[in-house]
Amino acid sequence: MKLTTLKGKIFILPKDRLLGLLIVIALTLLVLRNQKPGLENSQPEINEFKSQEGYLAPRFTLRNLKGNLEGLDDHLGKVIIVNFWATWCTPCVKEMPSFENLYRRFRSKGLTILAVSLDKSSSSKVQEFADKYKLSFPVLLDTDGVAEKLYPSFTIPFTYVVDKQGRVVARVDGGKNWESLETFEAVEHLLKQ
Repeated sequence: MKLTTLKGKIFILPKDRLLGLLIVIALTLLVLRNQKPGLENSQPEINEFKSQEGYLAPRFTLRNLKGNLEGLDDHLGKVIIVNFWATWCTPCVKEMPSFENLYRRFRSKGLTILAVSLDKSSSSKVQEFADKYKLSFPVLLDTDGVAEKLYPSFTIPFTYVVDKQGRVVARVDGGKNWESLETFEAVEHLLKQ
């Protein structure tokens, strides 16, 4: 059997080698065709991670106020609210108490809030803020802008809601009252899924 390449060179393969090669190619194509996305053991493709609704939320790991590494993967299977804020941001200061009340109301049912501080200065200001407002949810320090690059925005604060499967289901630009009936109903719906 003769095989011709695009450059015009001719290669001769014995029939048994050609048959073996064709079987390997056919099996490879069959396996690739039957792979299904979303299997528990499969890793998502990198292009599936986007900070847009319907896509897997981009993963990040940052230091929390205790100095430990923490990120989305530490809260898999929960509804996660990722809030980007800063101590100098007036709307951020206004919405933090409502985040705390939302967290206390739903944390035992599977909600977590990750408050990602965009403050570039020392963590002491962020710690003082967390103490002043008695924040009990994780506060993460993004001093190098790692998470901020994955979740770009022109406003501050901005918030992403991630469902139990790790997909972005909502984005909120600007401050919001997180204690509204509408928010409670939406969170309860997500927790039931």
